[in-house]
Amino acid sequence: MTRRWLLITTIAALTVALAFVVVQLVRGQDSGKEQTEANPGKAKPAASSPTDEKKNSDGPVPAGYLGTWSGSVDNPSGHSTRELVIKQGTVGQSVLTLTADGPLDNGASYHCVFEAGLASEPTPNGPIQIAPSTVTVGEPMSSCTAGKATTLTLLPNGTLSRETPETGEKLTYTKTN
Repeated sequence: MTRRWLLITTIAALTVALAFVVVQLVRGQDSGKEQTEANPGKAKPAASSPTDEKKNSDGPVPAGYLGTWSGSVDNPSGHSTRELVIKQGTVGQSVLTLTADGPLDNGASYHCVFEAGLASEPTPNGPIQIAPSTVTVGEPMSSCTAGKATTLTLLPNGTLSRETPETGEKLTYTKTN
């Protein structure tokens, strides 16, 4: 009877231990899923070279273009900053957000946010044709004017050139993330 009792106790203990491990594994997988969904920005980053595969299957924008870029403009009013965010999207969808901040001639400052869509599907290495932009935030609105169509090109040194073909204006951006 002692052997039988020992065998039953051992089987019961192993069953409880196995159930505990299975529950922990399932909870761990669910917990990780919730954490990733709650913090999608914490996902593993994709390659950042224009010749690498696209970041994901959501659109045609090459991975090297995606992310946040910074630039600046100096003029008689002072130093103005530009932050360009490029995200994945398809033709017609907004893929570019530009934030412009700087001083005005009267000593006040401006804050403008523009959005623009993808004008045409780029080749795997670019360049990217961007449709004319619209003003989404303008403080003051009189300081923010919608932009013309632009072309984005990754340069060999890793910077990004944004050119307005109609005027020939160019600004170079450096990737910040």
